[in-house]
Amino acid sequence: GLYAVVATQSSGSSGINAEYGGCKKCGIIVDSLVASLDIVNSTSLKLQVNDKAPIVNIDKTDGCQVFVQKATGLDTEFVTAKSSEVNICLVEENGEYNESFVAEQFLTKYVDGKFVTELYEVVG
Repeated sequence: GLYAVVATQSSGSSGINAEYGGCKKCGIIVDSLVASLDIVNSTSLKLQVNDKAPIVNIDKTDGCQVFVQKATGLDTEFVTAKSSEVNICLVEENGEYNESFVAEQFLTKYVDGKFVTELYEVVG
């Protein structure tokens, strides 16, 4: 993996998993992974998965755009922790994409004898 890299682009990773940590203003292109793509302690990243990455872990990261192909990326699971401004872009065959944000706010309340946490949606 790459660690503590500033303003660069890495491309063509394939294998079991890939790890990137402490990266700032980087572009990362991954071809195909068997297990996971792990991002930690990073800022302003653009990730592109050309084929498959079953799990994308994003931890302690601010500003991350993940591009996955609609043809191969619909089964990808995204796990985020202590991260903000994370967006997932589903890329169509024609290159156009739809962008969705990953929720950052949750509401926890006591319901029927236990605490329940749910997505907190601001309607405005």
